[in-house]
Amino acid sequence: MKIVQGILILLAFYGVGTLASKWLHIPMPGNLLGMLLLTLCLCMGWIRMDWVEQASAFLIRHMMLFFVPIIVGVASYMNWIAKDPWSILAALVVGPLVVMLVSGRVVQWYLNRSKQKADPSVSREGRALDA
Repeated sequence: MKIVQGILILLAFYGVGTLASKWLHIPMPGNLLGMLLLTLCLCMGWIRMDWVEQASAFLIRHMMLFFVPIIVGVASYMNWIAKDPWSILAALVVGPLVVMLVSGRVVQWYLNRSKQKADPSVSREGRALDA
């Protein structure tokens, strides 16, 4: 019964996000807005984690079923993909590579910044000389 309750809560947040996106003309997908609202409610304690935990675990466990329509949709474009496979392959390789490199650089920058804040004795570039 907890799974049904959790799925109803998740669907309610999805619906609220979709309606808010349409009615308030927010330039953000409704499902994303609903998940942001759910995250906010979880952080504020208005929704307890155990209310949605089993439902979300169930949905994640069966996530592959949600990708079947996408796979069928891509299969309908096989003729177009067969004409120019190199551009698709380049996008599949270069895109994730760029994301990994940028993400790694951002994490390194953040870790170095937190180390400098934690240890003020670390010298910083551009600091004025003491007289």
